[in-house]
Amino acid sequence: MQHNAGAPMITLCEIAKSPVDNPPAASPLLDAWFELNYRLQEEAIDAYINKTFVEQWITRLGTIVSPRPECFWLFLARINELALLCASRYVDCCEFSAADELLVKPSRVFLHVEGGVTALSRERGNRAGPLLPCLYSLLKESGYMTEGYLLSVSRRTQKIREVMRMLLSLGMGNVEDISMRLSCMDVDERRHFRSRLCLFDRKIFNEIGRALHLFMCYWNADNEYVGKYLRG
Repeated sequence: MQHNAGAPMITLCEIAKSPVDNPPAASPLLDAWFELNYRLQEEAIDAYINKTFVEQWITRLGTIVSPRPECFWLFLARINELALLCASRYVDCCEFSAADELLVKPSRVFLHVEGGVTALSRERGNRAGPLLPCLYSLLKESGYMTEGYLLSVSRRTQKIREVMRMLLSLGMGNVEDISMRLSCMDVDERRHFRSRLCLFDRKIFNEIGRALHLFMCYWNADNEYVGKYLRG
């Protein structure tokens, strides 16, 4: 399994004492969701993360039954984290057109909720809205995600847009431009410039993976992990 920076994922063999009196009974559906959570962690390596990868996982999520709604929304939040990470890296590398594919251009596949039921929307003449704004709207309107997490998503999306505007205003159109500009700076100037980039990591992606694991183990929104992202 790929080891990422940030919060540790629970290993397959980890056993912990249940904080609730009635932990969920084992079931094939629940086992499938544990496997799905690990599979996303395993497949989400840098070389694979792009818009197509995110859309494929959205499609995958839209075709399976969730043991509880909270599991679905936590998993969608993990996919959202990959979309944010992808967009931030595009912008930090001056790949602005690629970032726009996530921020402003319509997606070919998307999830939507009708009457409380989540369905998969496929391209048939019309296209769904931009990926990142649509993911945020779904998570916000679900009623399951905490205000703190939604505020974090909003702030990081705004940071991506601000960094893009900054780099464009400086006339930087590729990584070579950034390297050349950095080579002309002293240590403090380089540090300041880097602080203005996104430089997002996988910490929240990993934390939500752990939160989902714990929620499926105990059906409990504890304050330390699950409650940071899922309303109690």
